[in-house]
Amino acid sequence: MTQQVLSPSFASLHRLVWTALLAALIAMGAYAHFPLGPVPISLQVLFVLLAGFLLGPLAGSSAVGLYLLAGLVGLPVFSGGSSGLGHILGPSGGYLLGFLLTPLVTGQARRVIHEGHLPWAWALGLAILGYVPIYGIGLPWLKASLDVGWDKALATGMLPFMVSDCLQIAAVAAASRFFHRRFGDSL
Repeated sequence: MTQQVLSPSFASLHRLVWTALLAALIAMGAYAHFPLGPVPISLQVLFVLLAGFLLGPLAGSSAVGLYLLAGLVGLPVFSGGSSGLGHILGPSGGYLLGFLLTPLVTGQARRVIHEGHLPWAWALGLAILGYVPIYGIGLPWLKASLDVGWDKALATGMLPFMVSDCLQIAAVAAASRFFHRRFGDSL
């Protein structure tokens, strides 16, 4: 398969469009949610992980930052159609801030791609590692905001999501392998 070489100005526009698209998909993922305590199961994480895989670390974090900025200025992009600083400071705020760091991890996939091929082991490993900043910031934030112990924070903010996390890891690994095989580095 031949890949097109884009002019520098068109490549910049192309990158901006993909960044905006991923930000919109993250927002859409917030609407595809299932209430389960103070932190709902949603498809947001799938698109946050994918942002890094497809756009790389910086542009992926830019997509997440654009999503967070949209929510902060009042657009109803957070879970349940909410928005504003109050949502960021609430129980799920740490997870949202962890989203910002996740593409820095999953974006490392671009370093291991060889001729459009992203090995399964790398795709799965990076997707799993992408959860480290999400839970690493989200769990302590949840614990502090609800004023509960670690057992309650884990039972509320992590354990109920393990099955959906595993499914999203597999889906992101498969999707990122497909996109990299199909489009290479032209995203």
